Parts: sequence; C-alpha cells; structure tokens
Amino acid sequence: MASNQKVSEALEHIEKAEKSLKTSFFKWTPDFDSAAHEYEKAAVCYKNAKSPADARKMYIKAADCHRNCQALFHAAKDYKQAGFICKDLKKYDECVDLIKKAAFMYREHGAPDTAAITLEKAAKTMETVNTNVAVDLYMEAADIVMVDERLRQAVDSLSKASRLLVRNRDFQKALEVMKKELDMYVELEQEGKIHKCIAIQILIHLHRGDWVAADQAHKTAMGYIGYAQSEVSLLLQELIEAYDQQDPDKASELLYNPYFTHLDNDYVKLARTLRVPGYGGGGAGGGGGGGEQQEEEDEYAGGLC
Repeated sequence: MASNQKVSEALEHIEKAEKSLKTSFFKWTPDFDSAAHEYEKAAVCYKNAKSPADARKMYIKAADCHRNCQALFHAAKDYKQAGFICKDLKKYDECVDLIKKAAFMYREHGAPDTAAITLEKAAKTMETVNTNVAVDLYMEAADIVMVDERLRQAVDSLSKASRLLVRNRDFQKALEVMKKELDMYVELEQEGKIHKCIAIQILIHLHRGDWVAADQAHKTAMGYIGYAQSEVSLLLQELIEAYDQQDPDKASELLYNPYFTHLDNDYVKLARTLRVPGYGGGGAGGGGGGGEQQEEEDEYAGGLC
C-alpha cells in the first residue's frame, strides 16, 4: 500500500517535471532547474517504493536537466546516484559509464578531489567483479589528482591499482605502476612506503625468475632515504642471496619474517608462493609442487592481516 502511494507521488513529480520542460508562446525556454528537482524527488519516491530501475531513470533525467542549465556539480551527484543503483542491479558496465560521467562533471565543476574519490568508490566496487576495470578506475583517479599535484591522494590510488595487478599476476604492468608509485613516495619523503615498494618490486622480480633485476632494484634502492641502514635492506639482501644460492630453507625462513606477514594480503600471498628454482616441494621458498602451491594459495586466500 505504502509502495503504491510512493509510486503515485513519483508520477506526480514526473508530471510536474515534464510540465516545466514544455515551452509555449509565453515561455520560450524549458525550466531545466525545476524539472531536475522534480525528477530527483521522483527518484527518491521510487527508491522508497523499492523500484531501483525507475529511480535510476529519474536520476539520469535529473542529471541531464542539471547539465542543460550548467549545474555540473548537481549533475555529477545525480549521475553518481544512478551509477551506484546500477551496481546494485548488477549492471556493472552502465555503473562504470555513469560514474565516469559523474567524475567528468565534478572535474569540470572544479572539484578534482571529489571526482577522484568517486572513481575510487567505483573501483572498490569493481574489485570483486572485474579487476581490470577496477585498475583502470584507480589509475584514472590518480591521473585526475596528479594534475593538481595532490600527490598523497594520487599515490594512494596507484597503490591500490598495483595491489590488484599483483593479485592478477600481471607483474609487468604492476612494476610499471609501482615505478610511478615509488617516485611519488620519494618526492613525499615517505621512508616506510619507499622501503615497502622496493620490497614488493624485488618479490615480483624473483617471482618472474629475474634474479638480476631483483639485485639491481636492491642496489638502486641504496640511494633512497634510509634504505641502506634499514632492516628491510638486510632482509632483502639475504633473500636475494638465498634465491641466487638456491637455498629454499633460508628463503622460507626469510619469507615468514614478520615484515612480509604484515604486508597487505595480496603481498603476503606473493611472498608465500615464491619458489626457489631447482628444488621440489611447495610453499614459500620451495620449487615445483603445483598441488602444494595451490594448497598454499588456498590457505592464505583470506590473508594473514
């Protein structure tokens, strides 16, 4: 009964909106502002009536009206509302399209930080649906705020993108993103983040079987703030040596160091599944053993942190 009443209210607001958009001999231009507010009220009524598809349509109509009268911030808010309704409806492609529209409107209005936050929220939603799309959204969010030199916000988005790339085992792209991430941490003088970034890059190189690149990354890092004197530097030096000497026991001991176990879950798994070439057995430090490796991945699917 209440639902029917809300639908009736929505229809009344739609009728008012359409009336505002009509022109006549005495009214030459549509009243987009009034129509937008009526469509928004209709959207709320539909949401309360548990009719999300209709609410989505009303928010899009409202956004289009706001665009027509150059109220870009309000247009962005309505596109965003419509986008997240699409998420609930599992219309993910449309969700992403609308969120990107919203971000564009926020940016045009002069609110790049809000645009980036909106893209990040969409990216978070897409992480479990399509990680490639999530990565693209995080990268776009970083690009937006990088232009305005909001480095802390930009590097946060980049770090989320690189984490997802590691999860997907897209190591080449992960390294490319982490290079940008590392440069920003250096500029921001975030010593702990610099060391963490180097550690993950070295883990990636070793996963790819590229001892030379891992060793080079470690040597290059000696020029970064505090790295040469840090415990992380010593830990990574020992890990590289264990890998070079094909010592799985030593590698396993190092990879279970608290430094690695307290990384983000995807990086914990990266450490756990690193294998030293030339040896049987699975798990951290071991080689071969596909079945045991799968068991290792299942064990840490939820992460340790």
